[in-house]
Amino acid sequence: MRALLPVVAALMLCSSASAATVWAGVNATTAGYGVHAGTALLPVPLLGTLGLEASAERPWQTGAGTASRYAAGLTLRDLNLPLSRVDAFATVGGQLTVPTPVPGGSSESRFALYGEAGLRGPVLGPAGWRAFVRASSAGQLGAGVGLELRF
Repeated sequence: MRALLPVVAALMLCSSASAATVWAGVNATTAGYGVHAGTALLPVPLLGTLGLEASAERPWQTGAGTASRYAAGLTLRDLNLPLSRVDAFATVGGQLTVPTPVPGGSSESRFALYGEAGLRGPVLGPAGWRAFVRASSAGQLGAGVGLELRF
């Protein structure tokens, strides 16, 4: 029985008290503003929660050279940072950028792979903050902050 105590203690330290079944939020990024939502698929022992997340973003200003972004990916969330109330997350997936229609402009959408990583923490009740960085295979780099509701 005593041999199990270290295992139970490790599980308690690595599990997150803020694991969510579903979540949704708003973001402000270096390129624009948007929304995201996701759902948990299954818990991953000693790590966190595996889930699916989708997002949609609009550019701050519309015009030539701007595009909306639609993305979906597989996310590993609730990676508890010991001795803190902050969790880490990482997402990989695909994104579609759709140019803003302008007369005589290109209207060709582009697909790319992307990766995103960040931190999230509590604010009040089910509400929390979120900060992240993102890179895509199309050469786009960005960062953002947001608020998220977790249930």
